[in-house]
Amino acid sequence: ELRLPSGSSAQVIVAHPDPPSSPDQVAGWTEGLAAIPAPRDRIPTIVAGDFNGTLDHAALRRVLALGYVDAAAARGMGLSPTWPSGALLPPPVTIDHILVSRRIGVADVETHLLEGSDHRALSAELLVPTR
Repeated sequence: ELRLPSGSSAQVIVAHPDPPSSPDQVAGWTEGLAAIPAPRDRIPTIVAGDFNGTLDHAALRRVLALGYVDAAAARGMGLSPTWPSGALLPPPVTIDHILVSRRIGVADVETHLLEGSDHRALSAELLVPTR
């Protein structure tokens, strides 16, 4: 739980399911995404991390259906690639996400080069309700 200067709070969840690199790893990846809880009614919820999946994956769409919005997609940046950073092969994809409960507004989203990482960093300016 994150305490905000206003005195309100938000729930922050970090996601990093194992990548579905082979057919026998897909079940574990799907289970990792299925473990993400639905947003709580009165507490704004943020889920962020390397989801190892794009918005085209049904398992990630099921997470969104729980009551989340992809912050980048909300700002028209849903296809901004985050992996691999600086490489052309494999083709860059968007597998890092910031998901927010519908009560949270999204003012801005950016990707950043991150020295020493194969991912681009993803940041968002979020508008969290005070009550």
